[in-house]
Amino acid sequence: MEEKGFTTIVLTPTPEFHYMVGIPRSVGIGYPYGRLLGDAGDSEGQRNVLMATLEALGKTDTPGSVEYLSFVWPEEPKDAKWHPPEISPIVKVRLEEIRQARKEQK
Repeated sequence: MEEKGFTTIVLTPTPEFHYMVGIPRSVGIGYPYGRLLGDAGDSEGQRNVLMATLEALGKTDTPGSVEYLSFVWPEEPKDAKWHPPEISPIVKVRLEEIRQARKEQK
C-alpha cells in the first residue's frame, strides 16, 4: 500500500516486533490484546486512542517509525480481562528489548 501512496500505521502492544517484520509505521500502546482501542463501552477513551494514533500517523513521514502512546491501562496486566494467560513467544524472546525501547522512548 505504501508503494501506491497510502501511508499506513499499526496500533499494537508489540511495536518492536512489527518493526522487525517490516511494518512501515507502528504505534505502541500498553493495552491488552483484543482491546487496543480501550475497554468495551468506553467510547471517549477509544476515540482518544484513535485520535492519538492518527496524530502519530500525521507526524511520521518516514517508514520504520515507532511511536509510543502514553495511555495506561487501568488494571494491572495480570488482572486485565482477555489478557493472554501466557506471554506470546515473540514477546517472550524480545521482552528485555521491548522494555529497553519503551524506557528510551519516554
